[in-house]
Amino acid sequence: MTAARTLFFAHLGALSFALGGLLIALPHPELWAGSAQAAKVFAFGMRHGGPLHIVLGAAAMLTFGLRYLGARRTLTFFALATTLSLGMELLGTGTGWPFGAYSYTSGLGTKVLGRVPYTIPLSWFFVGMAAYLLASAIVARLGIRRSALGAVLLGVWFLTVWDLVLDPAMAHPALPTQFWVWHATGPYFGMPLQNFVGWSVTGFLFMGLSRLLWRRNAGPDEFPAWLPFGIYTANIVFALALSLSVGLWQPAIAAVFLGVLPATLALGRTTSPAATAMRLGSRAIAGRRLQLTVEGLEHVPTSGPALIAARHYHHLYDGCALIATLPRPVHILVALDWVDRPIVRRVMERACAAARWPIVLRGDAMSRPGARTAYSPAERRRYLHRAVTETVDLLRAGEVVVVFPEAYPNVDPTYTPKTADGFLPFRPGFAALAALAERDGHPPVPIIPAGLGYQPGDRWEVTLRFGPPLFVEDWPDRAALVDAVEQQVRDLSRPAPAYRPAVAGEVLQP
Repeated sequence: MTAARTLFFAHLGALSFALGGLLIALPHPELWAGSAQAAKVFAFGMRHGGPLHIVLGAAAMLTFGLRYLGARRTLTFFALATTLSLGMELLGTGTGWPFGAYSYTSGLGTKVLGRVPYTIPLSWFFVGMAAYLLASAIVARLGIRRSALGAVLLGVWFLTVWDLVLDPAMAHPALPTQFWVWHATGPYFGMPLQNFVGWSVTGFLFMGLSRLLWRRNAGPDEFPAWLPFGIYTANIVFALALSLSVGLWQPAIAAVFLGVLPATLALGRTTSPAATAMRLGSRAIAGRRLQLTVEGLEHVPTSGPALIAARHYHHLYDGCALIATLPRPVHILVALDWVDRPIVRRVMERACAAARWPIVLRGDAMSRPGARTAYSPAERRRYLHRAVTETVDLLRAGEVVVVFPEAYPNVDPTYTPKTADGFLPFRPGFAALAALAERDGHPPVPIIPAGLGYQPGDRWEVTLRFGPPLFVEDWPDRAALVDAVEQQVRDLSRPAPAYRPAVAGEVLQP
């Protein structure tokens, strides 16, 4: 991170140097003409100031990506952004499509094929990558469905907003020097609206193809959002200052309200209305129906992914106790095969979608004699595939996911194969989910065992205990890991637990 930070601040310095040259030194030669040293600095700025801040910005974003996203994803984005944008720019300067008729001046460095400065595809890369990373973080934090398409479209939006303020200023005749010239006029401060279509298409191509090859979004816990936000905001401010200097205040206001302010959503965790409502409702139920005691909460990480494997005793109160206790948003893997009416199915599915709770259908519950369900057996595989994808995405986005590996509670008004205080063997799916979420260089997912002990009364006396985390990488035998988690949950659920943490490689007997 030190190298990326250093390059970022060098980029800011180069932007400031370029602004000073354009807005102060160039219009006022009397400030430097009398000094040979100042004249050399001015000459250096005129020759290298434009390319320098772009090269430093690209180097900062490239170094940042290699550090946090890995070589494969970063170099994929770099290759697609630079080659596709260069191709579109060469097409545009040669034919006028898709941006409109324009040409570059000599202020941005050596030109490829005599038409497009080599720095232009670099600028597409580093601002485009900053825009896409901000969009990915926002989509994950807001829990937007169809997150792949949402991240690409929002990234394209951020990129195009940058051009809303950049293009009118950099080509404005009132600027002391222009960096490109429009040969066709249009309604947007003398520019054709076609230009923004070209920007959107180009951004969509390289962001969309990058996302396709990445196979997943970049989660907000994979990278610190301040550097992409800093890169994006600094370049907006640079264009904003130029825009105001030539009297264009409307694009400056648009860039702030359409770009910078929405991008701030990437900087901090936001809680969705559904999560807030779920927490308030759970606390109300727990306060009225439960006398809740919580132990071991320090074992649940305050940030990053966590998979909680919990005992399933009560069909409603287990979830309420967990949601009311944990200080972070909770996503519960739920089964809806018990729903027997289509209207209830629609309501429950919409509620789960709003809360980002993955849905599964239990095959044995659906096939038991006398079972009534609003679902068909043919739908089970589709729901399973979707639940796996959503759960892995949640974990990779640094969220907390709760699973009940027994699959059935002890207390259920519909159906359960359990009786009294019995346990069912843990199903191994939770361990597979953790392993899938860790693929492609993602951080390890701690599996937190959670025990629940119930004592009946006017208000249920409930003890919720969390144990130390277990990790997939510490257990070469997946079955041994599942057995160890099950043993921990059983011990944690006893009235007076006397458990010991599981040792990697050891199979604990129930």
